[in-house]
Amino acid sequence: MAYRFFAHACLGGLIALLSACGGGGDDDEAEGTRGTTEKVAGCGFDGDPLRIMPLGDSITEAEAGHNSYRRVLWQRLNRAGCVVNLVGSKTGVSRGRRDSGSVNPPNADFDLDHEGHWDYTVAELLPRVGTLVAQAQPDVVLVHLGTNDVLRGRPASRIAQDLGGLIDAIRAGKPDTHILLAKIIPAAPYPAGTAALNRLIDGIASSRSSATSPVAVVDQASGYSTGDNYDGVHPGVAGEAKLGNRWADAVLAWSSL
Repeated sequence: MAYRFFAHACLGGLIALLSACGGGGDDDEAEGTRGTTEKVAGCGFDGDPLRIMPLGDSITEAEAGHNSYRRVLWQRLNRAGCVVNLVGSKTGVSRGRRDSGSVNPPNADFDLDHEGHWDYTVAELLPRVGTLVAQAQPDVVLVHLGTNDVLRGRPASRIAQDLGGLIDAIRAGKPDTHILLAKIIPAAPYPAGTAALNRLIDGIASSRSSATSPVAVVDQASGYSTGDNYDGVHPGVAGEAKLGNRWADAVLAWSSL
């Protein structure tokens, strides 16, 4: 076990270094032959990393001048001895508007790949998710979505229905994907709307979870305030740390490390 932890830690440092230098270019190709459940339980293996897709909107993508929660997630999992590959069709952080292209974050010392889409609603991502998952073949998908739907006044029940469809779309791309579904962080313009959606999240997860493709809830809203956001909506440094650590805790809860 000591040797395995050392090997994991060393590989984690090497991957982080490669990411900082623009490495990790093979992220779009599935590695290894182990099953998803085995990889999740082992938190990845040398030569066969745990493939994690951060899926969401601008809270996942982040904008220029910010690192996103993904840096904290990456650091935590590597310190725990995991071997992780963050995957997705996008890299870096947004220029701060829809489909604006990407730039590097202030600290580009982590795996920069992700599937965060600035300004997108659940309904807008739904038609694309199956293909994106099929291409990236993630073992675990982290879903933090619904903020833009809430801010546009969509009913919580309709957003919840779309989130259920999103889970189905993820499985269409990879049937054994393990899914972590967030209770989303509050947004200053309409915290009551996010709270209304969050009351439905447990029901979505319990109705969709299966032995092959479990769905677990990550309560990102608890202990999180709009003061953790730099503009009322997007996480500042404190908010990024809360999100990243809770995602990491949830991934590690599934592992045997």
